[in-house]
Amino acid sequence: MQEYRIGVIAPYLDGEYYGRLLPYIQQAIRERRSRLFAVQVADDYLGIDSLEEPIAVGLIDAWIVVLPSASSAVFETLDAGGKPFVSIGFPSPIPAGHSVLVENRSGMRAAVEHLIEHGHKRIAFMGNPGQYDLHERYEGYMQALAEHGLPFDERLVVQTEDNLMSGGEKAALELLDRGADFTAIAAATDFNALGAIDGLQARGYRVPRDYAVTGFDDIGQSAMNYPSLTTVRQPLEALAREAVSRTFEMLSGRPAPGETTYVPTSLVVRSSCSCSERSLFRTADEFDRYLVGLSQMRRSIHAITYNSHRMTKGLINATRDERVDFSKLFWNLAHWGCLALWETDEDGNRQLVVRQSFTKRGDPVPAVGTSCSFEYFPPLETLPPGTLPGGEDVVVIHPIHSELQNWGYVALVGPLGSNHLAANDLYRHSFTILAVALERELLFNRVRSIAEKLEIVSNTTNDGIWDWNLETGRIDWNIRAHKILSPSAAKLTSDPRSVVKLVHPEDRRTMWEAFERARSGVDRQPIRLELRIAEGEEKREHPIWVHLAGDLIRGTSGAADRVIGSITDITEKKINEAKITQLAYWDSLTGLPNRLLFKEQLKEAMEERNKDGLKLAVMMIDLDRFKIVNDTLGHQTGDLLLQLAAAKLQECVGALGIVARFAGDEFIVLLSRIEGAEEINRVADRMLDMLTKPFVLEGQEFYLSASIGACLYPCDAPDVDSLIRYSDLAMYYSKENGGNRLKVYTPALSSKRVERFNMETGLRYAMERGELALNFQPQVSLASGKVYGAETLIRWSSSDGKTIQPGEFIPLAEETGLIIPIGQWVLEQACRACRRWIHAGMPSLVISVNISALQFQQDNFPDIVRKVLKDTGIAPHNLCLEITEHTAVQDMEHSIRMLGQLVEIGVKIAIDDFGMGQSSLYWLKKLPVHIVKIDPSFIRNLMEDSDDDAIAKAVIEMSHSLGLSVTAEGVETESQLQRLQQLQCDRIQGFFTGRPMTSEQFVAYFLEIANW
Repeated sequence: MQEYRIGVIAPYLDGEYYGRLLPYIQQAIRERRSRLFAVQVADDYLGIDSLEEPIAVGLIDAWIVVLPSASSAVFETLDAGGKPFVSIGFPSPIPAGHSVLVENRSGMRAAVEHLIEHGHKRIAFMGNPGQYDLHERYEGYMQALAEHGLPFDERLVVQTEDNLMSGGEKAALELLDRGADFTAIAAATDFNALGAIDGLQARGYRVPRDYAVTGFDDIGQSAMNYPSLTTVRQPLEALAREAVSRTFEMLSGRPAPGETTYVPTSLVVRSSCSCSERSLFRTADEFDRYLVGLSQMRRSIHAITYNSHRMTKGLINATRDERVDFSKLFWNLAHWGCLALWETDEDGNRQLVVRQSFTKRGDPVPAVGTSCSFEYFPPLETLPPGTLPGGEDVVVIHPIHSELQNWGYVALVGPLGSNHLAANDLYRHSFTILAVALERELLFNRVRSIAEKLEIVSNTTNDGIWDWNLETGRIDWNIRAHKILSPSAAKLTSDPRSVVKLVHPEDRRTMWEAFERARSGVDRQPIRLELRIAEGEEKREHPIWVHLAGDLIRGTSGAADRVIGSITDITEKKINEAKITQLAYWDSLTGLPNRLLFKEQLKEAMEERNKDGLKLAVMMIDLDRFKIVNDTLGHQTGDLLLQLAAAKLQECVGALGIVARFAGDEFIVLLSRIEGAEEINRVADRMLDMLTKPFVLEGQEFYLSASIGACLYPCDAPDVDSLIRYSDLAMYYSKENGGNRLKVYTPALSSKRVERFNMETGLRYAMERGELALNFQPQVSLASGKVYGAETLIRWSSSDGKTIQPGEFIPLAEETGLIIPIGQWVLEQACRACRRWIHAGMPSLVISVNISALQFQQDNFPDIVRKVLKDTGIAPHNLCLEITEHTAVQDMEHSIRMLGQLVEIGVKIAIDDFGMGQSSLYWLKKLPVHIVKIDPSFIRNLMEDSDDDAIAKAVIEMSHSLGLSVTAEGVETESQLQRLQQLQCDRIQGFFTGRPMTSEQFVAYFLEIANW
């Protein structure tokens, strides 16, 4: 006979149901020379009632599952494995599985019909219909009522919280408390029935005289109870043998999958149903069985008492040391055990690792540290001989869980226990005790690690430690704390008031209040204070600063016991903070307040003026032509001059206000309390007069002047920023009108500046809002009449509907630096337009893009061009970059290097506006360019002005001699075109051949020219 390994998954292995069913299963498996692996999954403490992982799935040949004690994920794994599967007590969740079920409906129907025969018409039902077998019993109850024409009353149905006696007792009391009209109870389990009897008797009712009660299961206590319980007998031996028989048939491939086997029940009539006239013992054998049952119950009670002592002793021995010794726990009859915990390796793979094992018979055990896949746990090669086919031992596997984590699994080997009379035998608790002990061990190691670190920190840190015992009122200070508080530490005692006395008088109240809140426990926030130590200050340049921290420690009752904390010397930190504050609020060169401090002082002055109704003034002062001093004499001399000017300005303002350095050679003045503009004029006159007098530095005289702008509050502006901005506007007006004067702000000054500001603001968001657009002006070859390409021109339609000309916003973009992102956007969009043209059948076109001086100065500009070409997918020869003559000759060395890199990429280079600058043939010869573009100013009067004609002719001939082509811009008449043809100009662009147009219009234009 072939050996098989049969896995049984069950919530428990003991008690009236599992404790009697499992030995029958084991016996049937042993008879077939195979091995039983029992997986017990339930944990009453954590509420776990199903297996979450398919443990040992690789070892097992077939599975028997008692009640739905595995998760859906485990069932899916078992189904995917394709191994025989038999369920006991519930329909198989696996389509190919087989179910062995008790005839629950007919059994309950027989019990209810028996009560009806006694004349009962108001029969209550108690049980938990959420379980499959109990739901079937509920259906049997309903069928019996219906078949006998009795009405269903939902008030007579009570759902129990469990299947035990306590659940039945509560359900009976609930029926009584409801005032339900009933004369009999049909309980779904015997334990519920026995509990119901206890509940009824506790209220003074007699069973069966006042109420009849029936149960279901026929557990051992049913016959020995008083009164004895009428019940339905579950044939557990037949149930077990049917399940094992079907399992082995499936292993041999005989039975059809998906079938169900039903095992019949039988009604056992005793006295609880009012059959008291019947004799309790009809035969001598029945009386003998009764006495045997009493003897077994006595032995069971004795075993529970003795096992309780053994488990307590095992718990003490197992947890005596820091590390739990799981072999000393109460494992009942187990003589071999293995504890494997989940661990994760360096690659992140989770596996079981053997951490403890034991044997009582000298059998081999797996080595500590052995890794094992959970599908093949426990290792077969290490199991004792008693687990071999036909042996009496069973392998029990149990998951170890705690509230903290899933620890792993325990495998135990030994015979099944004989205590089936007591559900929840004490050895179950060992699994929970082991989990708690492992959790305690982990937490203990963490605490010890923390304590070791704290000890190291305490010995090596610069912090002092203090411990305030709130019960005794004493504070202990370590040596480091005494050193920090030195030289005041001599007066430091265990009295909390001693440290308070050492603190600066201005900080004492804050500290004492924090101590009082901590002591009372009212404030649960930690103590966090920065304090000055009073004694010894007169001997030091800076006071001793300390940071005092502490937190409350509460006892088990929740009351505050202690405050433990630290004290740190933060004197150096405070000195650095003062330096940082100095740097943050004061100008390092002149010693004046800086912009940040000035704005805070201005805000405070404005609040005061709001109260007294007076005015204040802000004056912005910019030293005229100061840049010349820096450029000619150097910044060191310039800095000395700024220091002298700052001193003079302070002298002029005096007690009337505050002078601050705003930026560079700009100063700002606050006249904090004035009556009107006359006082501004007087102060400004003093400043201008003072600055006209020579400043002498190293024997050399310097003369300065200033542009001054002023603004009044609250007349001119309502807030800090507006006051500064308007005084700045007035100052710029002074500077633009020659400088060395004062201008007081008027609203008229704002209009031009505001317009420029609005344009700048609008330009910053123009790309995001999609307000910028490109037009393209055709460039036509004079030799062939074909379209050579197009020059890209940018247009801006602002959000208010206005069209702003490039001549207005391009200079602003260059001044603000916005030309960099705008220029790159133009380059990208132009290249994308060219790609569309190429795809439309115009592959030879060249798109020309103007490059600003700022773009040209970027060292990474060639990289930008390469990326745009790559992203847009056009060839380098389709792109022409145009730079102005002025930009090209500004820095010849840079231009030669930059243009050389661009030419290496393969793009064309054109010199725009040629003839407007001071370049010569020599400079043009040195630049690596391809095209010269004649400025429109020479073309406009080409036919009327002989000088312009001569210039155009010279440029064309000179360029051709250098191998360059020429494009004439601004061609507006046919006569200009004809003259340029005579001069052998290569290309023209202008209104005569095409105005600027959209990309779509340009495509149509090209097709029209090509067809013509």
